[in-house]
Amino acid sequence: MRRVTALTGPYGSGKTELSLGLAQRAALQLPPGISAAVLADLDVLKPYFRSREMGESLRKAGVRLIAPGGGLANTDLPILPAELRGSIARQDLQIVLDVGGDPVGARALGSISDVIGPTDYDLLLVLNRYRPFMDTLEHVVEQAHAIAAAACLRITGIISNTNMLEETTEQDVLWGLELSREVARELSVPVRLLAIPETLAADFQERIGLPPLAVIRRQMMPDFLGGLVLAPSPVSQPRSQP
Repeated sequence: MRRVTALTGPYGSGKTELSLGLAQRAALQLPPGISAAVLADLDVLKPYFRSREMGESLRKAGVRLIAPGGGLANTDLPILPAELRGSIARQDLQIVLDVGGDPVGARALGSISDVIGPTDYDLLLVLNRYRPFMDTLEHVVEQAHAIAAAACLRITGIISNTNMLEETTEQDVLWGLELSREVARELSVPVRLLAIPETLAADFQERIGLPPLAVIRRQMMPDFLGGLVLAPSPVSQPRSQP
């Protein structure tokens, strides 16, 4: 992880789930010179399924949460906490940014892009091929360019996260990875992570030739608790469309 890691993607892509997991993992593996892990909720578009809802769990995991508080906590207004700019500028903080998932939401990131070092960040596009307007190369690349322009930052990688929640199959994951690789080639960036449900971990653990695995235990849904674990690189399979 770069010192500042921003995740973006449309509603239902899974970016909030991944943001939570990455922040919790960062808190467990602070590199030299880093004093704390921070998760900043920049999702100003929707008043539900936002990382700020997990404030207590984050605190117990050693992650500091930056998000609007009080009466503003559940609004969908473009409000960013005053402490955010100063926190990003601090070189001793590992920061994960959960960014709104379209060009409008990415403007919140654009408003603080001037304090993000040009070589000190990752802006990762979370791709779930089952989401509207994320199902073809042309659609995804168009979204990626629009998000990057609004954020005033370059997209630096793709997270392949094609899923149908608990109904996700191995074929779904591989089908999504196929498109993620096409998008990555078009944008000249790597596929940084391949996200899979915990139920499929055993099917991928011994494979080689794929991006590093992000094994997901869902936190934003009832009856699911846990986080994200990075596993060794898993094997590329022939395309099998679900």
